[in-house]
Amino acid sequence: MILAQTQTDPSFMSNQTLDKWEIPFGDWMDQAVDWIAVNLQGLLRVIEWPFDTLIDAVVRNFLVDISWVWVVLGFALIATLVRNIKVGIFVAGALFVCGILGNGYWLETARTIGFIGVAVFLCVLIGIPVGIAAGRLDGVWQVTRPILDAMQVVHSFVYMLPFIFFWGIGEVSATMVTMIFAVPPLIRLTNLGIRQVPGDVVEAARAQGAPEWRVLLDVQLPLARPAIMTGINQTLLLAISMLGIAAIMGAGGLGTTLFRALSNQDVALAFSSGLAFFLVAVVLDRMSQREDTDQGNLFQRIRQAWAHRRDPEALLPEEGGVAGVRTLDRYEPIRPMERVAILVAGLGGLVAATSVFLPWSIDSGKITAYGVRVDEDLTGMSLNGLDPSGGSFFGIVVLVLGLFALGAALNTFLRPGRGGRWLTADGAVIAGLGLLITSGAFVLAAPAPLAVPPTVGMGAYLAVIASIVAAIGAVVWIGVAPHLPLHPLRADISWGRLIGVGIAALTLVLGAFSAWSFDTRTDVVITPEIQAQIDELKQEAADHPEDAAVIANQIANLTNQARATAAVPTDGVSQEGAQLGIWTMVLGFLALLTTLPAVGVFGQSEHRNWVWSSVTAGLGFGITSIALAWIFTFVRRADPNFISGVGSFITLMGGVFIVASTMSVLGEFRRARVYEKLVPGGQDAAKERADQQVEELV
Repeated sequence: MILAQTQTDPSFMSNQTLDKWEIPFGDWMDQAVDWIAVNLQGLLRVIEWPFDTLIDAVVRNFLVDISWVWVVLGFALIATLVRNIKVGIFVAGALFVCGILGNGYWLETARTIGFIGVAVFLCVLIGIPVGIAAGRLDGVWQVTRPILDAMQVVHSFVYMLPFIFFWGIGEVSATMVTMIFAVPPLIRLTNLGIRQVPGDVVEAARAQGAPEWRVLLDVQLPLARPAIMTGINQTLLLAISMLGIAAIMGAGGLGTTLFRALSNQDVALAFSSGLAFFLVAVVLDRMSQREDTDQGNLFQRIRQAWAHRRDPEALLPEEGGVAGVRTLDRYEPIRPMERVAILVAGLGGLVAATSVFLPWSIDSGKITAYGVRVDEDLTGMSLNGLDPSGGSFFGIVVLVLGLFALGAALNTFLRPGRGGRWLTADGAVIAGLGLLITSGAFVLAAPAPLAVPPTVGMGAYLAVIASIVAAIGAVVWIGVAPHLPLHPLRADISWGRLIGVGIAALTLVLGAFSAWSFDTRTDVVITPEIQAQIDELKQEAADHPEDAAVIANQIANLTNQARATAAVPTDGVSQEGAQLGIWTMVLGFLALLTTLPAVGVFGQSEHRNWVWSSVTAGLGFGITSIALAWIFTFVRRADPNFISGVGSFITLMGGVFIVASTMSVLGEFRRARVYEKLVPGGQDAAKERADQQVEELV
């Protein structure tokens, strides 16, 4: 007896529900890799050239070909010059031992030294200039820091496959992967060294008329030298720790010998290779150390480098701290004009949050109709802003931001200067602009070409109107809010921030013209010709039941091939799509314009920099919200074989970069405190009252 079972949707607490919320990140990367491989062959060859040239010149045509004696003497001489005669003798002895292990071991030793040397040289060539730029320009550091975090946190196994795909197995791709893992400490410590140079020394050099390049070469770099040298040493140690992964990628050297010994369980090969590996690592480590960091064995130092790969600053000698300062508990009261602006911003956020419970899409899904067949004709149905076929994640974002704007207004009314850092004027500006951009994107998005076109409901229009009110109130609020920076801002133009936002704007252009959706649904990719072949196969299966299994397999292969070759991508600007990429490009251009006053192009004013940085952050957050809402709308509800494209992910990254460029300024501002008036003689009122009380007691 066969029991018919009804398939029901799993509950939210069930693990099976995760399949209904799958983010197609792997598909995005696959799309990006395929596009790069097809369209950027010239760029890939340009990137490969320095790596292949250096490896060919240093490893294949030099270290491997010349006599081992000259290599030993050359490294001993270099160690003597950069360190001392004691280190030079040790280097000569260690490499001599590597040589007398045998010719095969020496060749692998030479390949290892050359591979690490090329990797570290390229790390220095790239890392020190980037670190200097990050140390002198706050905007560069704000963009660079999250990239460095990703380079160190993500395991090399994750990103090694694209390098193998683009440049094949061998030394080139292995060197690139090694660089990605090893260069962040050098950039971090170079940035730290530049920033730790005393400001009065730098200002004294400028006061003497020294140009900026002399300030850098004669003042900042010499004083930052200990930190930079520590960074080089940490980069070298991390490159050594990557030799095993480089061996897996076909780089050769002692890592490959060790890998082969482990695979074959060859004890003799393992110990001989291990000894040579250890000696090479010690030689390179001792040659790159500073004089005052000789303590500690190699394994301890590699372990410390690995443990502190995200915070290499902890490996520097501790400096004396800065004396704490007395803080006050009272803040500037709310003025009448500020009170009105707060009320307007909070009211706009409340109405926007309420609007999501009203109709947003009527007769069909405004956004979901692109990827859900059943949402193409919902005649007579009104769907609110939270419905999966209505506003979906556009409505959810509006709800969250509306409540945030309301929370910022209430927090400032009840506890001015206290509460969450972002529950204040600049947070309200970011939320208000994010509200306006997200709701406006839903209204302005081009609908899918349907027989029954969707109608935008009154809830979406109300959200736009309320967002305008909230944004205006927030902008007026931040214009009159008594906020001051914790530390003085830069007195010159922050060109690094401007360049960073410009790069983000170019990223948005790339994202707009990339695919925002990939449609491989059967009714899209199965052309009449393919359908005719399928019909013939089905008829053949009906005529020959004994071959039904083989024919079913042929039909499946034909369908899969059609999906692989006939996928329909839709970018962010074409008429076949929602054309949201056009609006994100416009917003990116506006963010670039608002960055000009934010970085001081039109004059230096700390309050102006704060206001315009908040507006720039709001525009970037709005761009991010559009991309997030588009992606998660189809994560939440979409037909099988329809996914969002890599263009929406690139747009998301562009918006994040714009927001990140403003954090160095926004993070400095707090509501101004109320200070007691000073009395003659330099004593404040509180101290005077205390002295009076002491006199009365006496």
